[in-house]
Amino acid sequence: MAKKRARHESSVVTARDNTYTVHLIAAAAGELLSGLAAVAASQFPGIEFEIVTHPLRDTIEKIEATLAALSGERPIVLHALADQAAKQLVRNTCVVRRIPHFDATGPLFNFLSDCVGEVPQNDISRLHQLDTAYRRRIEAMEFTLEHDDSLGLDTLRETDIVIVGVSRVSKSPTALYLGARGYKVANVSIAPQTGFPKVLSKVSKKKIVAFTTQPKRLHEIRVERARRMGSPGTDYDDLDKIIAEVMAAEAEFRARGYSIIDVTDLTIEQTAAQILETLKLR
Repeated sequence: MAKKRARHESSVVTARDNTYTVHLIAAAAGELLSGLAAVAASQFPGIEFEIVTHPLRDTIEKIEATLAALSGERPIVLHALADQAAKQLVRNTCVVRRIPHFDATGPLFNFLSDCVGEVPQNDISRLHQLDTAYRRRIEAMEFTLEHDDSLGLDTLRETDIVIVGVSRVSKSPTALYLGARGYKVANVSIAPQTGFPKVLSKVSKKKIVAFTTQPKRLHEIRVERARRMGSPGTDYDDLDKIIAEVMAAEAEFRARGYSIIDVTDLTIEQTAAQILETLKLR
């Protein structure tokens, strides 16, 4: 996979034959543009991309200052700007300086315009709606962090999603992934010693998903974690105990009517997609 490193504009780029500096210029937060650039860069394993973000460039003056300060090895400009004057400024500047450039919104705007038979408004003020959505995602991420690993149980009913499962079944990374997408997520750890928190009975089952996994795979994960922690073998990483723990948890999940997802062979992204489909949150 291609290496991608976000950096601030003041960072120094070391010149290398296979290095390109990709400048992302956006009038709003630039989340979608960053994701697009990351996906594209990942497909060139022999190239190292230095990705520099320039969000909230919502005036001509800000864009001019950004363009004047472009630096880095073999600069490339990707931009997501709604205003036609801003687009033209980027295009003209890059042509004069012989910098490759691409308008990430232009083809999409033109495509939708052809589909609906109307021209885009190019209204910069509407971008604030995107900024509001971005702030909501930040709030969701903060909420998710505050409700990690059985924290914040007193506000569990405020969540969009509650993930329940035994230790080391990828509850936290899945919750954080969903949090970054704007969902308020809590994850609750279940252990033989502690059982199920009583507050779970007060949360709608339509919000709860339970994770399970193959005991052998869970055993491998826990053994590796114990090794890294320098901990001696305990019931926590004993295969027979793990088998019993998983079976007991699954039985309780079914008794409570929770939707169960086997995460054994799933990536975080696949697990998150299955959660959204199961809970009908798409």
